[in-house]
Amino acid sequence: MKDSQSSPSEKETKWGKSKIVPVIKRVALILLASVSIIAVAVIGVGTGVFSAFAKNAPVMTKKDYDKYLTGWSQTSYAYFRDNKPIGYMVTKTNSKLIKNLNQVSPNLIDALISTEDREFWTHNGIVPKSIARAAIQQVIGSDVQTGGSTLTQQLVKNKILDDRSKNYERKTMEIIDAIRLEKYYSKDEILVKYLNSVEFGPDADGKRMTGFAVAAKGLFNTDIKDLDIPQAAYLAGMVQSPYAYNPFYAPKDGDEEAHLKAGTARMKYVLGKMLENKVITKEQYDEAIHYDVAKHLAKKSSFHNGFADYPYIINAVTKEAAQILQEKDKKAGIDKPLEAYNQQVTNGGYKIYTTIDQKMYDAVNDAVAKMHMPSKKINGKRVKEQVGATLIDNKTGGILAFVGGTHYDWLNRSLDTQRQPGSSIKPLLVYGPALNEGIISPTSQIVDEKIYKPDGSPYRNANGKYHNAPVTATYALQWSLNIPAIKIIRKLGVEHGFEYLRKMDINPNEKYDGEASALGGFHDGFSVTQMTGGYAMIANNGVFNKPHLIDKIIDSEGHVVYDYARDNKPVKVFSPAAVSDLRGMMRQVVAAGTAQMVGNATSGYEVIGKTGTTSSEKDVWFIGATPEISLGVWTGFDQPATVVVHDLSMMAWNRIFKAAAQAQPSMIPKGSKFKSEGSVPFQCFECNRQPAQPQQGGQQSGGQQGGGAQPPANNPAVPNPGQNNPAQPPSQNPGTQQPPSSSQPPTDNNNGGQGPSDGGGEQPGGIIQ
Repeated sequence: MKDSQSSPSEKETKWGKSKIVPVIKRVALILLASVSIIAVAVIGVGTGVFSAFAKNAPVMTKKDYDKYLTGWSQTSYAYFRDNKPIGYMVTKTNSKLIKNLNQVSPNLIDALISTEDREFWTHNGIVPKSIARAAIQQVIGSDVQTGGSTLTQQLVKNKILDDRSKNYERKTMEIIDAIRLEKYYSKDEILVKYLNSVEFGPDADGKRMTGFAVAAKGLFNTDIKDLDIPQAAYLAGMVQSPYAYNPFYAPKDGDEEAHLKAGTARMKYVLGKMLENKVITKEQYDEAIHYDVAKHLAKKSSFHNGFADYPYIINAVTKEAAQILQEKDKKAGIDKPLEAYNQQVTNGGYKIYTTIDQKMYDAVNDAVAKMHMPSKKINGKRVKEQVGATLIDNKTGGILAFVGGTHYDWLNRSLDTQRQPGSSIKPLLVYGPALNEGIISPTSQIVDEKIYKPDGSPYRNANGKYHNAPVTATYALQWSLNIPAIKIIRKLGVEHGFEYLRKMDINPNEKYDGEASALGGFHDGFSVTQMTGGYAMIANNGVFNKPHLIDKIIDSEGHVVYDYARDNKPVKVFSPAAVSDLRGMMRQVVAAGTAQMVGNATSGYEVIGKTGTTSSEKDVWFIGATPEISLGVWTGFDQPATVVVHDLSMMAWNRIFKAAAQAQPSMIPKGSKFKSEGSVPFQCFECNRQPAQPQQGGQQSGGQQGGGAQPPANNPAVPNPGQNNPAQPPSQNPGTQQPPSSSQPPTDNNNGGQGPSDGGGEQPGGIIQ
């Protein structure tokens, strides 16, 4: 009996064999049944929700989807004239679009398909079993969430649906859109769009990356088509959580290492999926699993935030590029606001090659920044005088450098601000056209005497006095006399003079501007760049090339959409003989006239130029040129007020010129000379008439008794009363003519004058030089 009785352990063993297994089976069946019921319920509810939303979902056409899936932004870049990068344009995202799968490494496609969507090539946008599995995992609260979204669904989430919340309504719309996309686009097209849509967080420069092409370059400094197996696996792994796996994302210290460690672990997971999917061999897996990610991460690039480094350049390039693209579209019958083109330039993936010389630009701006600028109180606030300057290549019209101001602000005093030009306009509007038309020659004799405006008030020279004797045209320009300029423009014709300005892209106001424009009295004024472009034409033998910052624009597909040399034609303004004489006259301004300060400071360089000062000295200019470059400088207050230092423009010109020449001596060589192109025939103008008799006590002075200044005895412009042929040119060099011996030389200002008036023109309240 004993022997027949079972021991407790034996009973337990028998019970375990006979009882535990059935219990486990029953429990498993119960759990399976429960899960199935839940799954059926979930699927049933989901089906009902899907059906309801599907009926009410808006019908989207391919054209509708194209609005979401085309025209994505790409980073545009600007370059200096030597093709070195200025930086990227003003965007927060660094992006570059691929066009087809031929541009993509097969390793990346294999990594993505293996990890994110193994059935991509065969499904119709969704995988029902994956959706069901994900739904069950969500219902039972599984720690493992495998996800149910195909690459097509991810593309919908990335680019079409604004609502990022996780609810049945949004998920239903995601499914509907994914199925529709598969009908409208090929698998290759969907994959290309997906590769361009993924966000990756910051690159080594801190700029946000969008698209695998940018991520390949931003993380590994590798082109997307050259990604090796571990690099492709790392990037594919980042899709799940871009910031968590991004080694350059570090909101706090130590995050880089943690994110790199997490990203490397994720890379190994992807490699395992690739091995499982048989797209790599065991040998390739073993090698890739030991890849040193940290060693191969990209370093900071040579591309910087162009706006942060060169804000004036980026703003100016954006504006000019937008105007170029708008003009091209207008010719094609497309009319869009300029703002649309500003956005297009910034986000269009363009490569914009400029004419800016980095060495010169840095040097001239540094030189101005170091100047001690005078200041004064205006409206109770102390402000400093400002500088605007433009340096132009005479042969091409390309802007080599410019100074937008003593420090950066939104006002570009070189390219945008328009100010009265003063007497700096005289070579462009008066003397150049008159030489070209055969109205004057350098030795033409013009009587400097009191003459009257249309309203009956007298014109005056800057010092309020007249010579009451003939002076040569050269002398009149050399000392910036106003009376000869008015006489010449009257003979030339104001409108005819304006025709010349328009050839130089300088456009007067037809409604308001009249003969006072010969002295710089314009209604609207002009920019430093416009004025300097005119002087570059004089230096370039009378041929005008529009001043420009952009040499070439290449779009995201590599097409040259704009080429300055191809798309613009030079404009002939003055004849070679006329411009050669004009340069000779302007040489005297610098050598022995109102700009002697420049001549004294530029020994070894042949410089021609002209000063300009407006009413009450509110705007002061000097524009000069060598055979290679032209440099225009304006100084004054942003809110017009009398300047503190009259010669500041010439002081700034000297400093900027020297800085540019030192930065690029081969571009502004010492000893270079203008080539003589002949001379225009001698023109008498007023050599056959006597001046009005001066008032008792000496030289006329605008109706006042003057100091008795008389022309020097050897004045070659004074005709010999007994000379029978007054049309013959004088034998002496008019360039050496001296100012009256009994007075100081005239200066290029207008402190003693009245504002010129020409029947409607808005004048600034004093003679404009």
